[in-house]
Amino acid sequence: MKKYSAKSLLGTLVVGTGLMCGACGEDRTYQFIEKTERCQWIWDVMSQWYLWNGEMTEPDDTQFFGEPESFFKRLIVSKDKYSYFESTATDESTRSIDLRSSYGMDFALYIDPVTQSQSAPERVARVLYVLPGSPAAQAGVERGQWITTIDGEHLTTTNYLGLVSGPATTLGTAILNYDDPENLSWQPGETLQLAASRHLEDNPFYVDTLYQVHGRRVAYLMYNRFSTGPDDTGNETQYNSQMRTIFQHFKEQQPTDFILDLRYNPGGYLSCAQVLASLLAPSEAMGKIFCRLEFNEKMAAQRNEVYLFDKALTSGAGLGLSRLYIITSSLTASASESIINGLRPIMGTENIILVGSRTEGKNVASLSFKSPYDYTLHPIVATVFNGNGESDYANGFLPTVQVDELQSIAPLYPLGDMRELMLNTALSSIVSDAKQEDTRAVGAHHLPSPLLTSFSLETPVVEVKGEF
Repeated sequence: MKKYSAKSLLGTLVVGTGLMCGACGEDRTYQFIEKTERCQWIWDVMSQWYLWNGEMTEPDDTQFFGEPESFFKRLIVSKDKYSYFESTATDESTRSIDLRSSYGMDFALYIDPVTQSQSAPERVARVLYVLPGSPAAQAGVERGQWITTIDGEHLTTTNYLGLVSGPATTLGTAILNYDDPENLSWQPGETLQLAASRHLEDNPFYVDTLYQVHGRRVAYLMYNRFSTGPDDTGNETQYNSQMRTIFQHFKEQQPTDFILDLRYNPGGYLSCAQVLASLLAPSEAMGKIFCRLEFNEKMAAQRNEVYLFDKALTSGAGLGLSRLYIITSSLTASASESIINGLRPIMGTENIILVGSRTEGKNVASLSFKSPYDYTLHPIVATVFNGNGESDYANGFLPTVQVDELQSIAPLYPLGDMRELMLNTALSSIVSDAKQEDTRAVGAHHLPSPLLTSFSLETPVVEVKGEF
C-alpha cells in the first residue's frame, strides 16, 4: 500500500470511504485520519530522514492505528542503538543530570560491594559529581559518597531513578570501611535532606586549571557536554564564548601539555565540537575537514555537511597543539568521540593519547523532530566521518592507557585534585612520555607508575553509569 501524508489522505480516501460506507450514508474519512495521523506523521519523517530508511520494514495498514511509540519502535532497525521516542507529556529522564528538573548530581549504580550479590535487588549509588548551587550541593552531597537509601527505602534496580528528580526527600549515606580490603563493611553515614528538584544550569566547564608537574605546564579542562548555552537550544553563544575565554587564559600560560577530560561527556552539538577542535588543533589544520556528516540517499544532496577546522572560531585563542591527552570512559560518546576521530588525521593517532576506558562508540548523529502531537522523535539521520573518510569506531575507541574509576570502589578525590585517579594517571603519563620522548615507540604506552599516591581496589561491575 502506498503511504500518504495526512493532507493527501484526505483527498485520496474520500472516494474509497464513500464506496465502503455508501449504504450507511456516513463519510468516516475524518475519523480514519484522526486515528492514523499520528503514526502517519512518524512514517513520513522516518521514510524521509532515517539513516537506514531503506532497511525499515514497511508497516501494514492496521499498524497505523496503533500507539505512536510502538509504531516508531517497529521501524527501528536492529543495528540502531540510539534512536528514541520522547513523550513530552509523560517521559521521565533517565539521565542523572537533566536540564528540565534535577537534584543536580551525577551518579553510578553498583551492586553492593560488601554483599556482592548479583541476585539481591538492593543497590548502592556512588556520586560522581555535583552541580554547584543545586539541591544536591545544598544538601551536602559530595563526589565519592555512597547513597544507600532514598526516602527511607533501600535503593533498588527500580527506584534508583528517584535520585534523578522528584519532590523533597531524604538520602541515606554510608561509609565503606577499607581497613581490611578482604572484608569490606559499611559504617553508618549521614542522612541528608534533599530539596525538590528544579531546573538547573549545567555549565559544561566543570574544571579548568593548570598544573606544574616535573617541569611540565599542564592545562586541564573537564568539559561535560557539548552545549551552546543554559537552555541548550543550539542557537546560543554563551558557552562557546566561555570556551574561548578559557583557552585564551590557557594560551597566556603557555602550557607544554593539555589534558581534555571527557569522561562524563555524552556528546551534544557538533558546532561546539568544531569550536573545541579548532582551539586545540595545530595551525596547519585550519581550513581542513574536522568532520563530515553523510545522510541517506534521499537527503544527501541537500543535507550532507562539512565542518572545517576554522581559525575564525578561535578568536586568536587557539593553542596549536601537536599532542593531546584525553580522559575517556564508557560515558564518552558522540560529539566527544568526534573530537578523537577528527583530530587523529591532523595530529596522528599516536599523538591522541586516550587515558581511561573504551568509549561508547556512537559514530552517528541524530536530529529532533517535534510532532504536532505530544511526542518528539530523535532518529539517527547521519554517519560522522573525519577528514580521511573514517568512521570505524562503532565499538568505541580503546584507551592508550587503561584505567577506570567506574570499576573502582576506592575513595574518589575531588575532580581537579592531582590525586584523583584518572587525572593522576594522565599526569603520570605526560611525565613518563616526556622522559622517553626520543625513544618512545608509536603505541607503546603502558600504565605509568602513579605520580602521586593513589588507591585502587577490585570491584563489582558498575550497572548504571552517570549519563545513560
